[in-house]
Amino acid sequence: MFHPALRRALFLVSLAIVAGGCATTKKSFTPPEWPLPPDKPRIRFVRSFAGEDDLPHGGWHSFLRVFVPSSPDAVVKQPTGLALSPDDRFLYVTCPAIGRVLRVDLEKNGFELVADSGERPTTPFGIAVDGEGNFYVSDTRQHAIYSYTQEGKLRFRVREHLERPTGLAVDRRRKLLYAVAGATPESRDHRVQVFDLDGHYLRTIGTRGAGPGEFNFPVNLGVARDGSLFVVDMLNFRIQVFDTEGRLLSMFGTIGAGQPGTFDKAKSVAFDSFDNVYVVDSQQAYVQMFNAKYQPLMAFGGRLDLPGYMLTPTAIAITAKNTIYVADFYAGMVSQYELINTTASDAMAAPEPPPAAPARAVR
Repeated sequence: MFHPALRRALFLVSLAIVAGGCATTKKSFTPPEWPLPPDKPRIRFVRSFAGEDDLPHGGWHSFLRVFVPSSPDAVVKQPTGLALSPDDRFLYVTCPAIGRVLRVDLEKNGFELVADSGERPTTPFGIAVDGEGNFYVSDTRQHAIYSYTQEGKLRFRVREHLERPTGLAVDRRRKLLYAVAGATPESRDHRVQVFDLDGHYLRTIGTRGAGPGEFNFPVNLGVARDGSLFVVDMLNFRIQVFDTEGRLLSMFGTIGAGQPGTFDKAKSVAFDSFDNVYVVDSQQAYVQMFNAKYQPLMAFGGRLDLPGYMLTPTAIAITAKNTIYVADFYAGMVSQYELINTTASDAMAAPEPPPAAPARAVR
């Protein structure tokens, strides 16, 4: 007689084998691509996932899970932040509504909770990872940033110079940590705070306003390969670009909906290996792509209840091989895409767009 647990495990393995044998009878799924024909596709949807069960595994994984079940809390719910480890193996996801930080092992297709014991963030919003694998989590309720080693050991917590911190970004080469802070209706100090990677305050960029270098509800930021800091200035409907010393270099975007180069509720920014700039717009439920000259190239996504489309995208992260991850708040999942049929010359061949109207703030 088999032990009941072993009998159940063997039954699950047999089900996996049967399911694999029957897979050929299922209707094939054609992943959506953008742009639509007759244009050459550049972005292809790969998959969406909210938990470990959404990722592919063999029968042996099902067998092991009988004895070592995955945590029922290790699932994505209303995500707001994404970040990748230096080797692109791990994807970090913040879920403030449930107070969880998840780490997805993209090689082994496993989910685990991190920053989940002892002194920890209760409302984790933004996340970033440095070149050593240490990760940083902003906590909007505690007005703090927590830093952990890759193994999950707390390195430090910093509260000074922080009011409701949201987006985080790390300049790995220059060892700088950037944090959006103060973006509340009452505050006049909508700003970016700069720290070193040990949590020591260095300087402040910006204040509230609509002028160049000023912010109105900034929400997130990203660091390009050359160290330029891109700040998502949400209610000024633009992206502002600063050098490593905090000096304004450029800005692009204006208020609008559905037109290239316009933003409604921009929420996040990231870069591919060709230095194209990707901007998430949660209100329009798509991601816009710009080249390194900030000329609009295309958009992908759109609000449809179909695989590969989006409801309320909030964050984006891109690997060195141009695999794209987009967090979707209301869908409660992360969607994966890939950049295809694209070279560096493709990006720079974009036509010159018409001049953008000056960005304005909502009063």
